[in-house]
Order: sequence, then structure tokens, then C-alpha cells
Amino acid sequence: MFEVTLENMETATPVAHTAKRGRGRPAKVSKQMFIDVWNRSPNLNEVAATLGMPRTSVSVKASNLRKTGCDLKMFRRGRKPRVAI
Repeated sequence: MFEVTLENMETATPVAHTAKRGRGRPAKVSKQMFIDVWNRSPNLNEVAATLGMPRTSVSVKASNLRKTGCDLKMFRRGRKPRVAI
């Protein structure tokens, strides 16, 4: 076993503490790439198809980015109106 003495403490190298890791898993798409694709696309379905992510995940990510102050355009809500034939 290693004895702790004054001589050992002076020559010992400090243990490097790793920084706290963020919550959850790393993002599949970078923030800037997501913003660029979102602002260029005409609708939510196209964003989801382009990024290869589910629609709900894309929508939640956009909402969270808006909360942090990112400038994302708003898509129209709901279905397109039916045209009578």
C-alpha cells in the first residue's frame, strides 16, 4: 500500500478531474446544421426527411432551440385546406 508522507505529497501529481458531462446522448445533428436546414425547408416533413429524424424529435428540437434564443422560422400549423371539386 502507498504511504502518504509530506515528501510524497510534494512530489505527487494531482489527479485530473474530468469535467461533468452533459445530460443525455450527444446530438446527431449539430445546432448550426439544424438551423440551416430548418430555415431553408418549406415544412416539418422535409426537415425530418433531410435530417433522418422523426417528425416529433425535429419539432421538439426546434422548440428547445427557440427557447434558447435561436432564430427559427415558424411553419404553418395544421392541415392544408381541402379544395372542393
